[in-house]
Amino acid sequence: MTDVPIVFIHVHHPDVWAEMARDLAAAIQRPFGLVLTCRDAGMALASVDSPHVVFTRRVVVENRGRDVLPFMKALRAEGDGFEIGLKLHTKKSVHRDDGDDWRRFLTGSLLAGRDGVPAALAAMERVPALGLVVPEAHLLGLRGRIVLNGRITRRMISALGLDLTLRELEEGRFAAGSMFWFRREALSPLCDPALESLFAPERGQLDGTAAHAAERLFAAVSKRQGYLAAGTEALPGLLDAADRGASKAVLERTVEDAAQAARNPFVLPMSEFWQRHPWALIAAHHVYTRSPKPVWRIARTLFRRFTLDR
Repeated sequence: MTDVPIVFIHVHHPDVWAEMARDLAAAIQRPFGLVLTCRDAGMALASVDSPHVVFTRRVVVENRGRDVLPFMKALRAEGDGFEIGLKLHTKKSVHRDDGDDWRRFLTGSLLAGRDGVPAALAAMERVPALGLVVPEAHLLGLRGRIVLNGRITRRMISALGLDLTLRELEEGRFAAGSMFWFRREALSPLCDPALESLFAPERGQLDGTAAHAAERLFAAVSKRQGYLAAGTEALPGLLDAADRGASKAVLERTVEDAAQAARNPFVLPMSEFWQRHPWALIAAHHVYTRSPKPVWRIARTLFRRFTLDR
């Protein structure tokens, strides 16, 4: 097993990757591997201009499963040859006006550190109980956020063999944005090739896909493997508690307290209306996805205003 972390990046937008490549070169000043998944073997991709890149591998995948299925395939291909990895993707979120800002917030949170070592990576190396570290304020509560994904999430839970109901899952948290540092063993169940059949062809879906279901399950899978999932906001307290020899229960409480106190500027809270009337959310989603783009923009503005907690 190599002692260097591996950065897994799904490159759907080469222009975004060029920016991320520069960020990686500046942020990680120690040896690391790089695995790029993309839909085209001939796609021109920027290089990470860093002497610390010990290898670069390109995995060609079909345009299916967003960033999630390519990650699963790459994870399976790497096998058990590493311990810690970083999952990123060239997120644009073109249906949002703040998509670029959101992506930069996510990657900036995961790459922030000192002396050329991201704080999240350093924390995972110091705290063996950590299985997943997600960006600041992005370990979000699942209550009200499974409605459009219930059917496919149940199928994925079953395929993973998890002893978990949707009700139990909804009591937990998830890694919003699908970018995180991870321990390979914590996500090893996702290497099962049988999961691939759950991913439907891409049709521009905004929700309700296997990729969205997996996003809601990364933290739960890590927990079922015996590991903690934490947001970067929890790391100072978590490291302090771990250094004092705190129990796992104390570490979990530290993570939860930090997550509750964190404020996310990009993810809108679910209004009480949607939580009381999930059927209305489903109906609104179908109208939204079937409307012409000009109507989308108006609907999105109204949707944002209506979903804000009052």
